[in-house]
Amino acid sequence: MMSVGEFFDDQCLFITGGTGFLGKVLVEKLLRSCPGINKIYLLVRSRGLQAPRQRLRDLIDSEVFNFIKSENSSLLGKLVPICGNITADGLGLSDESFRELKQNVSIVVHSAATIRFDEPINRAIELNVKGTYRVLQLCQKLDNIKCMVHVSTAYCATEKKNIPELCCDERLNVLQYLQSTKWFNSDLFSSSSTHLLGGRPTSYHYTKALAETMLNQEYKNVPIAIVRPSIITASWREPFPGWIDNFNGPSGYLVSSGKGVLRTMYGHKDKICDMVPVDVVSNTIITAAWSVGTSKYVQTPVVYNCTSGSLNPITWGQMQKISSPLLVKHPSTQIFRFPNAEFHSNRLIHELIVLVEHNIPAFLVDLLFKALGHKPILSMVYTKVHRAINALEYFTINEWTYKADNFVGLMRSLNEDDQKIFYINIGDISWFDYMENYVLGVRRFLLREDPSTLPEARIRLKRLYFATQIIKLGVFFTLTHQLARRKSTLRTFLSTFRKFALRS
Repeated sequence: MMSVGEFFDDQCLFITGGTGFLGKVLVEKLLRSCPGINKIYLLVRSRGLQAPRQRLRDLIDSEVFNFIKSENSSLLGKLVPICGNITADGLGLSDESFRELKQNVSIVVHSAATIRFDEPINRAIELNVKGTYRVLQLCQKLDNIKCMVHVSTAYCATEKKNIPELCCDERLNVLQYLQSTKWFNSDLFSSSSTHLLGGRPTSYHYTKALAETMLNQEYKNVPIAIVRPSIITASWREPFPGWIDNFNGPSGYLVSSGKGVLRTMYGHKDKICDMVPVDVVSNTIITAAWSVGTSKYVQTPVVYNCTSGSLNPITWGQMQKISSPLLVKHPSTQIFRFPNAEFHSNRLIHELIVLVEHNIPAFLVDLLFKALGHKPILSMVYTKVHRAINALEYFTINEWTYKADNFVGLMRSLNEDDQKIFYINIGDISWFDYMENYVLGVRRFLLREDPSTLPEARIRLKRLYFATQIIKLGVFFTLTHQLARRKSTLRTFLSTFRKFALRS
């Protein structure tokens, strides 16, 4: 069987979502590890005054491409921006762009989607379901199509135990359903959303299930692979350990707890934290394309559960236990309080800590800011923090288990060299080493704090720690003194009252 690199030699790819978190890692890996690729067409929509070519330049400016720029910058010339939008008929392609794609493209990767958990359901359908159908329609018109890879999510299934590697089945004709929803207004969607979601947490997960159902119904001889990642987190090895560019999932937890803002999170410590590094997801996409594109026996979409829970599990409690000392070892330069976040499975205790440790300090600090003539900001910060942790809460109080036969089989089907180049063996991850790089990556890439500032940050954290302990001691002795005084006053009062009673 040909190697992965040989499969991609002289091929032209079409990628949607190439400017996103996963997309950047995927594009960089393809250019670096499959240098025989002919071209990579990136679907890019205009944003404000930024034309697609400007957005491509911004993409290339990302630190993700630093190695390529230093070693072989000519590879970046293989990237071709294509102006379009997944919300437009025909993807909004010009006639010239469509002809070029039709003649040249043989491999399609569709990763564009709205990942906002609070997206209105009609908007999510437009992007995640209709957008996927438009990409499939393009695939069916390509002259030399070898395969399409669709990026879904592991949380699109309604069941939670032993989730199989099979397409979701929403038990409806999706195209007929899409036709009928043309007449739905926002109010009708909103009123029926609880029924439509079918127990799923958000419109994102529901529409990903609809997209899988549609692909299974309409693939029409286009070989399709569906990659289902769980919570996508910072890179494990490439383009370098710990790279991250968004605050979603555990990243938001590490930022807010590392700054001492977050003190409590509602969740069960023993539930699996099913996170998968972004470079593992990228490699799974690449190898899934190779597997499906070289197989003669693909009849229906092949699903890969790209998850860690069944292969190398880590719980939320373990994640917190590992990360807490690392946040102290590698502190931020700007900290509100000493890092000390905890998971609590008792809702009442959690809400009480939110009141005492979040809301009251925010109110008092903002009151002080107002008195000093400054703009109050801490309440606004906590509003954002609470919104982020509430979005993650569903995953910290629930647990899913997945079958991974296809995923493990994909890993074993690679030859020895490809297993090293396109590593997807999650079992090799040391979670402690990974979390340390994750914490450092959050500090460097999200908070934009240079590694050279670490010594000064550690000194500041020590000062903050001792100042906090002094304040706690001061409060303790003040309360003790006040109680002692009140106790002495009470004794004097009782003694006087007793003497007065005896005299009378």
